[in-house]
Amino acid sequence: MKILLIGAGAVGSVISKYLNKDDEVAEVICASNNINRAKEFVNENDKIKLVELNALNIDEIVNKARGVDLIINASLPRFNENILEVALRVGAHYQDLASELADLKTAEQLKFTGRFREAGLTALINTGVAPGITNLLAREAADKLSEVEEIHFRCVEEQKASEFVFAWSAETTLDDLTAPPLVFRNGMFLLTKPFGDSEEYEFPEPFGKRHAFSIYGDEVATVPLFIKTKIVDFKSSGSDIEFSKALSRLGLFSKEPMEFSGGKIIPLEFFKKIAPKVPSPQKMKRMIDEGVIENAIFALSVEVIGKEQKQDIRIKMSATFPDLKEITKTFPGATYISYPAGTAAYSFSKVIPKIKTAGVFPPEALDDEMRKEVMLNLERNGVVISQQFQKK
Repeated sequence: MKILLIGAGAVGSVISKYLNKDDEVAEVICASNNINRAKEFVNENDKIKLVELNALNIDEIVNKARGVDLIINASLPRFNENILEVALRVGAHYQDLASELADLKTAEQLKFTGRFREAGLTALINTGVAPGITNLLAREAADKLSEVEEIHFRCVEEQKASEFVFAWSAETTLDDLTAPPLVFRNGMFLLTKPFGDSEEYEFPEPFGKRHAFSIYGDEVATVPLFIKTKIVDFKSSGSDIEFSKALSRLGLFSKEPMEFSGGKIIPLEFFKKIAPKVPSPQKMKRMIDEGVIENAIFALSVEVIGKEQKQDIRIKMSATFPDLKEITKTFPGATYISYPAGTAAYSFSKVIPKIKTAGVFPPEALDDEMRKEVMLNLERNGVVISQQFQKK
């Protein structure tokens, strides 16, 4: 395969390392709008080539994409539609990690379904860890039941550090934290309050019980379209969420203008300007060596509640990713979020050529064989997947 990877940051660097080691991949073109910054994350070699690219310019993307088999958007979701259009023009399969969801309810990629079907091409969307692995586990659990009533997504991210470190794109992170969370109830999509609806939730070891809060999750926008259910929601927990909740209470996430030194500022835009960038691999190594970051870990759980042979059943599927100390041994410089997201995206990329149905699909639309292959690849890379059955 020949692949165009758009986005050469923290997640793109993890994906590129996997693709570099993959014997089924002949060439990887890594594209970024900031080539100097990209060089901090991606190492060029005989197989991997760095190129400059403006993802707002469709003709420019077409130029770089001619002859590739797959285009992966590992940059910002706002470029999804441009890159989907390019994939159709050059006859390539498509993959991204998250939706833009401009109206907070509609995954924009799905409107390309008919055109991809007619072209005989596959677009696999929302293939990070959350969304991504979360959606896949929801389908895995749902298929064990005859009737699904509720689907609950829960994530936890814990970081022990003496400084606030963005492990993911600051822009995407802040967009998710400030958007009103989407929930699905009885056939309707509703928007709620960020950091509201607190609950105590039992996460897999080493976390245990933690307070989880409502934040925005892309999963809620697509899962009800592919799995018949009455309720879908998303909550997150952990030190980073607690810190973000405190910043929100201070008003730093406000989008309303406020008076400041004789002028006006928008707190959220100001915070975006001063927010630290995701550390380059070299900086991450230094921060770990100097003890600025002690450790960090991410895990997720998906609970599906329904019936099987008229018996009320609760199925809980969890995925626990390696902690930062383990990640550093094999992917030095990756963060506790970029490693899970990059590992997930690579695992999904492996099944795209094997999907027999053309169109645009999120992970919850994958069949059992494809799901098993993705999970097997995750487990090969240190991810622990578990499941619990409980009769109610």
